Amino acid sequence: MGRRTQTKLFVLILLLGILSQSGWSEPLPNFGLKEKEAKTFFKRGLAYYNKGEFSAARENFIRSLSIKPDFVHPKFFLSEAYYLSGDWQESLSELEQLESSNKLDLISKNRLDALRYRLGGGNRKDNLEYYKSIFGDDLRRFRFRNPADLGVDDEGYLYVVSFDTANVVKFDANGFAVENFKGSFGRNLEGPVGISIRGKSIFVADYAGDKIYEFDTRGSYVNRFGSTGKDPGSFHGPAGLYFTKEGFLYVSDMGNNRIQKLSRTGEPLQEIGVGILKQPAGIKVNNRGEIFVADRGNKRLVVFDHEGNFLKEINNPSFKRPRNLAIKDNKVVVADETAGLFIYDSVSKTWSSFDNFKDSKNTVRNFDQAYSVTFDYTGSMFVADFNRHRIESFSPKGQLSSNLDLIVERTISSDYPDISLVLHAKDRHGVPVKAIPRNSFRIYEMDNLSPLIGLTDMKKYNNRVSVSIVAENSQIVSDSYATIEKAIRPFLSEIRVEDKIQLLRSGKDTQTAYPFGKSMYDILKALRSFTPEEESQIGKSLQKGITDLLDSLGPRAIIAIVSGKDSKAAFTQFSPTKIIRFAMAHDIPIYFLCLGESGESVSVYKEIAEKTGGKFLTIPSGGTEKNLRSWIDSKKDRRYLLSFKSRINHEGMDVYVPVVVEAIFRNSNGKAETGFFTP
Repeated sequence: MGRRTQTKLFVLILLLGILSQSGWSEPLPNFGLKEKEAKTFFKRGLAYYNKGEFSAARENFIRSLSIKPDFVHPKFFLSEAYYLSGDWQESLSELEQLESSNKLDLISKNRLDALRYRLGGGNRKDNLEYYKSIFGDDLRRFRFRNPADLGVDDEGYLYVVSFDTANVVKFDANGFAVENFKGSFGRNLEGPVGISIRGKSIFVADYAGDKIYEFDTRGSYVNRFGSTGKDPGSFHGPAGLYFTKEGFLYVSDMGNNRIQKLSRTGEPLQEIGVGILKQPAGIKVNNRGEIFVADRGNKRLVVFDHEGNFLKEINNPSFKRPRNLAIKDNKVVVADETAGLFIYDSVSKTWSSFDNFKDSKNTVRNFDQAYSVTFDYTGSMFVADFNRHRIESFSPKGQLSSNLDLIVERTISSDYPDISLVLHAKDRHGVPVKAIPRNSFRIYEMDNLSPLIGLTDMKKYNNRVSVSIVAENSQIVSDSYATIEKAIRPFLSEIRVEDKIQLLRSGKDTQTAYPFGKSMYDILKALRSFTPEEESQIGKSLQKGITDLLDSLGPRAIIAIVSGKDSKAAFTQFSPTKIIRFAMAHDIPIYFLCLGESGESVSVYKEIAEKTGGKFLTIPSGGTEKNLRSWIDSKKDRRYLLSFKSRINHEGMDVYVPVVVEAIFRNSNGKAETGFFTP
């Protein structure tokens, strides 16, 4: 036996020894003489899986299993391929077969539990349970005292505004401080008590300095305005503020007993509540434009319309000094400095209280001075306890008691030994988890911890969009071209350099009328040139539209142009349920532009739009279609790109390398299995 052959044999024995110790992801089994082809089909299926070609992947995994029925790897990836292509019931069935044969490891069991939960219709209306406390005095260079207000940005970061230390501290998704800012040279905060965040803009009300500051989400100073006084644009203790989506600032001018409406640069526009309010503090605006104010001096809430007209007051006999409020769904949560937290149900017109809670040591506690309350996208609640210099946080009970649902959408090994993973991280309700920090990820290659080289959470790709326009190729759509062009033109006119848009013609078959590009003129020209057909297999076209978007980074969406009229062939190949689940698995919303609302298919389209996070619009729709671009932009790509360097020295031996990804989010963690063949 030659030295080179001996070396290869030694390396192979070493690898098999390492693999045999795997506790999470198993190595490939031994293959008999008649079973080796099972490995070939598995390898081929894995290649298709990592290209997003799930139909071909499933076919090869099934062929592999027909040769070796007890081969666990293709069984697991077959389940994942079913899930990612919208066949959730089939995905569940494959995992249940592994469960019944006692071949389900802990990671696969977590996937099984998550699937059962989602297919069972699990909801997010869980009771809140204590999660953790953040102690301002324990943070050293991120220290804060007397936290007065709280805000959460689009990425899920928490911001704490503190009066005594005159700073704003930013915390990541797991509650670890990452930024501490006070202003800039000669422009430092003096005693801030209010914050409002929209997009990348942060506005802070400096109560002690009678000024409003603007920062970006990195803490960089942008602007400030205001002075001490009673004139419009001047303040006497600005105690709260709210920055609207239209770009207006509402500021509670406590000492002057008024609300001021300003431009984002401080230009005074209107005074609200003069003669009505006494020491107004926290202020919020709901999705109808109604302005809610904590009228501290009068021990009540006051509501104004968007023009500043008094609408109503909301009273609670337990109020003593209502300081701030948060609006969540149909509920208004009020932080009262003396009395604690109160919850108002605007539907039933009833009150409840959040008097006390049990902490992690099962000790019953209450709030000393609840100054502010806010919620993040997970439904978690944060309360600023002013006197105790800490933040109390509470999460939905189901979130704390369940694992994260992780799935590796694809493994990229073409640059071996540099390996990249595209990862979905969701909670049990299928909601993408934002801003998991780098130090909360772990990658294990053959059970050995492998250093994480890179982590990208798609931020740099979220300034572009990829859209499949699916147009029903019917006579009604053809005859309504002028209406359709008017509806779609605002979106097409906003195409950017890095965007890519395609047009699919949905008839008996699905044809690409315009491949991915960015020419509004060519898209409209292709849409005009349709030759109508009698049937439109819209389900098949939606499936292709989603498939074509799978390898795109950044916000992705489908825009479907439909008549609404019933078509027998519409969903014969791909049911509405499968389309919904396929889109949900990849977080791709579907927007419908429908010519009328009386067609038999309208209810189906509305269900698809609602469940995928899109919208259903009847065109002409009075101008709401102009928001298409902003709606699509807001659906950020929440996947994670992780990269590491493989430490397996294969020397051309075609070895399967099992990989496990672990992530931690607050009180939950999750693991995902994947693997690759060395080249």
